[in-house]
Parts: sequence; C-alpha cells; structure tokens
Amino acid sequence: MRCFGNATFTRILTLGLLFSGIFLIKSGCTHISRQGSPAVEPEVRAIWVSVLGTGLKSPEEIKQMVDAVRRAHMNTIIAQVRRRGAVYFKSELEPRGIPIQDRPDFDPLAVLLQEAHDTSGGKARIDVHAWFNVFKMASQKDLLEAYPAPISVTHPDWFTRKANGEVQTDLEPGLPEVQGHVIAVIEECLKQYDVDGINLDFIRYFGKEIGYHRVALDRFRRLTGRTDVPVPDDEEWSDFRRDQVTAFVRRCAVSVWTHRPDAFFTVDAVGFGRPPLVQFSDTSPYRTVFQDWAGWVRQGYVDIVCRMGYKREHVAVQAEHFREWADFSRKLQDESSGRLVTIGIGGYFNPHEAVLTQYREALKRELGTSLFSYHRPIKETTETQQYGFASPLWDALGQEIYPETVEPPRPRWRTQCAVLAGFLKDSSGTVVDGGEVVLAGTKQKATSDGSGFFAFVGLKPGTYRLQAPGTSADGLAVSCPAGKVSLIH
Repeated sequence: MRCFGNATFTRILTLGLLFSGIFLIKSGCTHISRQGSPAVEPEVRAIWVSVLGTGLKSPEEIKQMVDAVRRAHMNTIIAQVRRRGAVYFKSELEPRGIPIQDRPDFDPLAVLLQEAHDTSGGKARIDVHAWFNVFKMASQKDLLEAYPAPISVTHPDWFTRKANGEVQTDLEPGLPEVQGHVIAVIEECLKQYDVDGINLDFIRYFGKEIGYHRVALDRFRRLTGRTDVPVPDDEEWSDFRRDQVTAFVRRCAVSVWTHRPDAFFTVDAVGFGRPPLVQFSDTSPYRTVFQDWAGWVRQGYVDIVCRMGYKREHVAVQAEHFREWADFSRKLQDESSGRLVTIGIGGYFNPHEAVLTQYREALKRELGTSLFSYHRPIKETTETQQYGFASPLWDALGQEIYPETVEPPRPRWRTQCAVLAGFLKDSSGTVVDGGEVVLAGTKQKATSDGSGFFAFVGLKPGTYRLQAPGTSADGLAVSCPAGKVSLIH
C-alpha cells in the first residue's frame, strides 16, 4: 500500500466513483454524491476568528458569527483559543483570557462547538479548529494575579534572548520544557472538546537575532561540538533553530493524531516577500523566521497549511506575489499526497471587490481559502463601514463565490499510512537529544529532539524493527497498522 498524490488519486477516483460514492479530498473534479447527483467536491473554506475583535466574547456574538459563516457558505471556523499564554476554554494549566476572566461560567469553545455543529432545521455543520498562538507571548502584566498563574510568573526563564542577552517576552522554541508545556495545553483541549482540528500560529522565531537562550545555546554546542556564540546568519545555527520549530510541529502532529485520529492538524504559514524562485530555502519564511512550512507539507507533518501571505490587491507587486504564491501553493499541494494548502486572504488589507477578486484567484486554481478575519473581513473605506456580522461580504461570498454549501474535507490520506513515534532514552533512562533511529531494512532515519521524541510519518503499514544502539528502543519490533499512531515509551 502506498500514499497517493492528488493526480494519481484523481485517476483512481475516476474509475471508482460509481461504486464507492464516497467524499474525497479535492482533486480538481466534481464527485457523485451518495444519491447519484452531481455535487461540489469538499474543500476548505475557512475563516479566522480572533479574540481581539467581535465573535467569541459572548454567546450572542458566537451565534451571530456562526450565522454569518453559514451565509457565506464557508465550512470551517478557526477560532482563537490561546493568545499570549491565556486560554478561552476550561484549563488547569493556563489562565483565562482577560475578556472572559470575570465570567467563569462562560466557555467560548463549548458554546461555539454547540452552535457550529448544530444541524437542526437543515443547517450546515461547520468544522471548528482550535487556534493556538504558540511561541508569541507578552509581559502578561494583566494576568499576574490570575489562576492558574501565567508563564511570566511560573517560568520567566522560558523567555527567549537576543544575541546580546536581552530578554524577549516570547517563548524559546529551543527549550524542551516550553514545547512540552504547549503540547500539554493542546492535549488538555483535545481531551475535553470535540474539536475538528488543531491550528497552530506563531510557530516560528521572531527574527534572526532571536533564540540565544542559554539552554538552547548549550544544546547547539553539544550537538555540533562548537564552543562559540554564533552570529545570527550562521548557517549551522540557523539550521538548529529551524529544526526546533520543525520538531515541535512534528511532535504536536503526532499528539493530535493520537488523541483524535480523524481531526485535522493545521498550521498558519507566513508568506513574506515573494515565493521561491528555485527552492523553498530561498524564501524569507525559511531564512528569517526559520519556518520550513513547505517541508512540513512534503514530509507529512501537517494536514493543512493555512497560508497567510496577505497581500494588497491595489499594490502591483503585492498582487503579483499573491498570484505567484498561489501558483506555488497549487504545485505544493499536487506534490503532497493528500495534504492541502489554502490561499490566505487578508480582508483587512483590501476593499470589498478586491477581496472577491482574490477569492476568484483561489477558484481558478481550485484551492481552498482562509480569510483573516471575521472581525475585519474588508478594509475600512468609510466611517460607517460595517464589520463582523453586519458586513456585506458574507452575502457576496455566498452568492458570487460559493453559491453552494460543501462539506469540509477529511484527512483521508492518513488512513492509508502509519505513524511510528516514541521517546528515545539511554540505558540509564536519560533523554537522548539528537539520537538517530533507523528502521531496519530501509533507508529511513529519524533524529530525536530535545525531549527525546522521534517520529516516522507516512509509513507503509507493517512491522518495523528499530535500530538505535545504546538506547531503550534498539531492537524493538513495532506493529504499525494503517491510520494509527504506534507510540513507544
């Protein structure tokens, strides 16, 4: 068994539609419904809903927001549930966000799920992806007296540093404790709520000068044998920081798929500048914030990339870059065995007609979309401009862009593949950082991260024997069934 790319999948679909009648991930053609009538293929039609504006701060706002999404014939709400280390769901690990801190009985995520999943009276079911801001933080000065205590109180040592030692109030990706804590918060959400996906934002460094935490530097030196303090542009140091972000994405993906095999794992990808001229390593996302999101798609670490890359349609060079990034997204999706890449539309950058123009560019390429954001879906043009529920964009989208409702896709590519993962430790039980694990009889290798975690994704189902001399995993034979995560400890 193998994991098919979209082109191959389409050929198989053409042969099998009349017999299967199933919904498959968008591949550029229509499908036949179970009743035998033509229908629109499932695709991602997403919208980000931020806690900075209206949409999530009361049951009334949530109901209005879901109604607007249905009017637009969108099918996925990416709802912010963690911002600056504060959450918008029931948590024993982090404090509640300021806007809901004085309302302990109000659970925004629970109310949203109830409204979005309600299909009574023929209403369309809307997927809900819980959106977590990962490494981006702040001083949390408004949360100092909150319970649970914020990170700035319990672990100020988790904040990153500049090359000159200056503290930055963002979390350090190179600390295993930071990654473990964020994943624990995400798992807390997964265990309590019937979310359809987990969405990660700010999964990157915030410039080349960031990442000089003492522990991260010590890890870098131990792994490379160097003793210096590398300059921000040092290639080996850049690779190390990029590896920290990728390691977090990989571990988080496996966690999501373990707890909720049918849920999406999605990431918000930056689109600074222009797309790659030759390879993705030429781009600003890769080189300046160490976010290799194209690699994550190709390696099977994500189900969907919600590509941001917001561009102003009235600025010629930005409009050109928007289309070039869209072409790159289409090509990347075609190469990536069922994973999806959406076009991110920055509504707040563009007036009404320009937003619709960018949606039409997505339709031309048969790509899904993600709009930022519900609160400001279009650029302010007059003092009386209407936002949120009252915006005219919702009816325009539902009439001109998406005249029919469609189901969101499902991550079916993973049902054909297996995942093998675990934590690598030496004979004394100490975590192995940077250890190599090989699948015997294959050329496949994995490297453990700072917590000892390693993973093989997209495997052909079967039984594999691990080779990792000097560790607890060496010689283990692991059965890896399709569509499952086989996790060893």
